[in-house]
Amino acid sequence: MGSHARFLQLQGQSETDVDAIARGAADQAKIAPKEQVLLNYVKVLTLEPAKVRDTDAEALRKAGWTDEQIFEASFITALFAFFNRMADAYGLDYPETGWLPEERRPLKEAAGACP
Repeated sequence: MGSHARFLQLQGQSETDVDAIARGAADQAKIAPKEQVLLNYVKVLTLEPAKVRDTDAEALRKAGWTDEQIFEASFITALFAFFNRMADAYGLDYPETGWLPEERRPLKEAAGACP
């Protein structure tokens, strides 16, 4: 979530919404229905890829996404799954509050100490 939180804020998402998304509670964030359908799709693609069906792509189309956008979202999701698995394999991780900008982290974390 670390690298994405700031970009969500730059796109106009409130800090409260970014925090809800980071906690896995996207349903508590103010997200447009079109984007919510996309988030639901990439969650399934990330966590349970074998469960993705043609009906998922159809739901995205009905929400207003084009086939090109669906392909791009799928590609990016798969690519980040790869990056995340590599980071996990090498023990790279964020502390619980690591997604926050450095200037907003608690003092011990800003100094580089991890819990």
